[in-house]
Amino acid sequence: MRRTTAVTAAITVGLVVLGTAACSNDTPEENTEQACAAAERLSTALDDLDTTVTPDATVDEVGAARDEVRQAWQELDDATTDVAEDRRQELDDAWDGLQQAVDGVQGDETVADAAESIRDEAANVQDARQAMVEELGC
Repeated sequence: MRRTTAVTAAITVGLVVLGTAACSNDTPEENTEQACAAAERLSTALDDLDTTVTPDATVDEVGAARDEVRQAWQELDDATTDVAEDRRQELDDAWDGLQQAVDGVQGDETVADAAESIRDEAANVQDARQAMVEELGC
């Protein structure tokens, strides 16, 4: 019985090692391509946010656009784990500023009151994204 347990444990460890290796088979070029594609999705989401932030926009509309930026940002954040770490931190900081600007709009305020701040923070994210794209050579 003891030998069976040892064999089972060895097989399990082997499968875990193989599974882990299979998850990290991307080449540096593939990692860069994935990061570049995610950066492009973030740019599109930021453009959509900019289009949404108008004096007539509702807080819910701006929040939904922010959620799209959040999803695209998360994809880029995940894609850049192994690429351009210094630029990634700049992007994280810019994202935090945008998140705070949108979250700072209270339900009874108008988007027009916060539009400039939101646009400024979105521009900071776009600048950080561009710096990363340049670093990646996209």
